[in-house]
Parts: sequence; C-alpha cells; structure tokens
Amino acid sequence: GRSLSKGFETTLEWRRRDAHRGLSVVGNYGYTHAKFVEFNDGVNDYAGNYLPYAPQHTASLSASYRFDVGGGFLRHIDLDASWQGAGKIYWNEANTLEQDFYSQLGGSIALKKGAFTLSLWGRNLTNTDFYTFYFKSMNNNFYNHGKPCRVGATLSFKIL
Repeated sequence: GRSLSKGFETTLEWRRRDAHRGLSVVGNYGYTHAKFVEFNDGVNDYAGNYLPYAPQHTASLSASYRFDVGGGFLRHIDLDASWQGAGKIYWNEANTLEQDFYSQLGGSIALKKGAFTLSLWGRNLTNTDFYTFYFKSMNNNFYNHGKPCRVGATLSFKIL
C-alpha cells in the first residue's frame, strides 16, 4: 500500500521577562491529513480512508503565573493551568471505529522554599472519558482507556 500524510504544526509562546514573577502563555496546534492512497488487504480496499492512530487535530494551551513572595516562609508560588485536546482519531483501516475530538484540563500550584518544592496538582480535571489505543486480536476488540481525573501532591528536593 501507499499513504500520503500532510499537515502542519504551529506554536505561539509569550514569556515573562522577569523569571521571578509574571505570566507565561504557550499555545500549540497541529493538523494532520493522512490517508491511504493505495491499500488492499486482499479482501477490502481501503484507498481514500484515513490512517489509523493519526489524530487529525492536536491542540494545547497552557498558562503559568509566578508570584515572588520575597524570602520569608516561601520564595515563589507558581500557578499553572493547561488544556489539551486531540481527535478525530480512527482506530482501524475501515474507519468504522473512531474517537471524536476530546479535551482535558489540568492545573497545579507549587510552593517553593529553598531547595524544597511542594506541588499540588490535578490532571484530567474534567474526568474526560477517552481511548488511547485500540487493537483487535483473535476476533476480540481491545481498547485502552485514558486515565481518569487524578489529583495529587509532590514534594521534591533539589540537590544541586
């Protein structure tokens, strides 16, 4: 078989000049148009169908804000928010199984003092239900679900 894949990706970024305070914003968008030009498995002709596992659109937007609180108890407070999305994704050559565009939200707050950072974070805060992978084996369909809403805390220590 043969396939043809075209697309583009772009990133826009705005960063604060002062590393100790202020706002940063980053946005990404990608488009992929990937189709079979020729593909016949001996039973079916898939020419003109989209390639499986290739999202047509990918996008993300993130914003960070740093507060410099001096040097008393805390040195910095960092706030981060993010959004990301992907889709439509076809899971098979026949284009009969698909994942529509889906998106997720995330965020964190990090408290910094000296070499220590305590981060409270959340991922997939909208608890979006989506698939990350599909395959068929021995006439059975297997889907891998994306991770559900998660929240947590991370304590880190920087040695050098």
